[in-house]
Amino acid sequence: MTVRPDEPTTQEPAEELVFSELHREAQAIAVLENIGDAIITLDGKCRVIDLNRAAHSLFGYQDEDILGQDIHQLLPDLPSPDQIPATPDHELPSCLELTAKHRSGKKFPIALTLSRVHSDWGSFGVLIARDLTAQRAAEELLYREKELAQITLQSIQEAVVTTDARGRVNSVNQAACHLLRRDEEDLTDRPLTDLLAFSALEHRRAARDGLQTVLQRGESVQLEGQPEIRFNNGDRIFLKGRLAPLRAADRSIVGCVMVMQDVTSETRMREILSWQATHDDLTSLINRREFERRLQEMIEQRRGDTRHVLLYLDLDQFKLINDNCGHDAGDQLLRQLTSRLGTRLRDSDTLARLGGDEFAVLLPHCSVEDGRRIADDLRGIVRSFRFEWEGRTFGVGVSIGLVALDEQILSITDALSAADSACYIAKEKGRDQLVVYQPSGDEEQRRREEMSQTALIREALETGRFCLWTQPIVPIQGRPGDWSIEILVRMLGEDGNIIAPGCFIPGAERYHLMTHIDRWVLHALCVRWRDDPALFAPIDKIAVNLSGQSIANDEFLEFAIDTVEGFGLPWEKLCFEITETAAVSSIEKARHFIRSLKARKARFALDDFGSGLSSFAYLKQLPVDYLKIDGAFVKDMEHDPIDAAMVRSISDIGRAMNLQTIAEFVENEQVVGMLRDAGVHYAQGYGICRPMPLEQLTEFQPTSVRATAG
Repeated sequence: MTVRPDEPTTQEPAEELVFSELHREAQAIAVLENIGDAIITLDGKCRVIDLNRAAHSLFGYQDEDILGQDIHQLLPDLPSPDQIPATPDHELPSCLELTAKHRSGKKFPIALTLSRVHSDWGSFGVLIARDLTAQRAAEELLYREKELAQITLQSIQEAVVTTDARGRVNSVNQAACHLLRRDEEDLTDRPLTDLLAFSALEHRRAARDGLQTVLQRGESVQLEGQPEIRFNNGDRIFLKGRLAPLRAADRSIVGCVMVMQDVTSETRMREILSWQATHDDLTSLINRREFERRLQEMIEQRRGDTRHVLLYLDLDQFKLINDNCGHDAGDQLLRQLTSRLGTRLRDSDTLARLGGDEFAVLLPHCSVEDGRRIADDLRGIVRSFRFEWEGRTFGVGVSIGLVALDEQILSITDALSAADSACYIAKEKGRDQLVVYQPSGDEEQRRREEMSQTALIREALETGRFCLWTQPIVPIQGRPGDWSIEILVRMLGEDGNIIAPGCFIPGAERYHLMTHIDRWVLHALCVRWRDDPALFAPIDKIAVNLSGQSIANDEFLEFAIDTVEGFGLPWEKLCFEITETAAVSSIEKARHFIRSLKARKARFALDDFGSGLSSFAYLKQLPVDYLKIDGAFVKDMEHDPIDAAMVRSISDIGRAMNLQTIAEFVENEQVVGMLRDAGVHYAQGYGICRPMPLEQLTEFQPTSVRATAG
């Protein structure tokens, strides 16, 4: 690029002026040639008269290719000369953004500064161009990133709210509007704390303090718990929130961002699960687990003269209604009755369903006298209650045991055992009675003996002091080869002596340990089958007794299936004996249990049949294979015609229903003959063979029994 020097003045020597001008011209040329912007000079007709090195590079032309050419060859969008504004010396040049054209034909954006320079040689135009390609690319990338961020922000499920440095909201996404049920305009330009109007004061304070921590100290804050927001229409939502600082490029805090998640569904699900874990599904009362927790807490918090009372309630005649009208009626009765019982209790009292028709009431800070009055009120409510079902009206009563939770009651077991004992005495006194527990007398001695036996049972289970015994069951109708055995259980005392079932089974039933014993028996039998299958080879059926507690326990059903199949004991070899009382007390559970195992080819016998008044009514509902006649009828049938008639009747019913019959307590040949005449199929008792340890079974000779019997 060339620069025309000014004319020298007459005051300076010609040589110095020329040297000075040349020096300045060289400096100017060096600056213009090395500047980063493209500089082009134009004549009055917009023709290129000069351009610097940056212009050569930007447009791709050399001097010989572009000098004298119209500038529109480089800048097609450049306004015509009359459209370029004049630029007085005291004004800034005109600035434009145009599309330029490279020699290759490629177009690219530039920022263009236009100015007119006036000199002694006339005026000419000066164009300064800067390539905007990189800037536009960066702007496009920034726009895309911002657009993506906005789209992402509006699409995510989390509610996002940002504030300025004062804590005033300046932006929200759609999720925040939806969550807080407000428009964007209603949420912005207001304090964040106004949006977080949590129901609980501690949560509002935590949100306010958290915001200050973020804005003043730059620390992120997680809101504790799940704060609740209540809306004007009564709706509630629960949130999980986190606040974090927003920082500028210099790391200064310019605001806060809060991210919130709606955890209402999860919170309500936890509430439901928590409620279900502590409440009875049928009556919505506190369940046994929660009741025992509260009872334990009450015992531990007992101080000085503070007294509490526990009531144990057992409904009278409920089983009769359940048996005659079905479980739906029984369930409805419990719902109606328990809703009435709660009306006579204090807010601090706890009414709980322990199971079946058994209930308990905790009366904190209550004397025995006040507890007796409350118990009498509850008895009055039950006594006056009338239940209607399908045109029939029923009444029930309640037996109540009352125990003071004084210093003699040291544990949950002590409390429930004492209350249960008192309730048991109330029933024995004629039902619909109230008995206050007195830790003395024969009943207390009996209870202590049972509790002692319970401790022995638990210890025997843990140390393996149980053993399997057996007693044969033989055919008496002349069919050889299909004799069976009943598996019996005995407990060993600490001295190794045998303890008969009558000494520990009642306590096990009373304190809910029968399922543990049933588990031990079934597992021990399966182990013996695995270790010595030859012992069972000649046997047609192996009868195993199950308690009502076990058949009502879904976990025991799973255990039985896993154990039998795990050890490979054939299902068709097994016959489970269920007492009539156990089956009737939980008829639906019994039916489910029986059907589940019969589907695997197991057999079932209804034990002690005839002992209950409802035997024949329930027989049609239970898909059993055998009727085991109650031994009370069998042992005296030789001398009692009524017992003999009962045996014949049961045999006839079994034959009519295609069920085989088994008589227990068979003590002599005369009874065997009477049973055979009555059509009974099998016999069991001392007259056949006494109970023996299972390992002695090989000594039994069933052929001699049939010969004697037949």
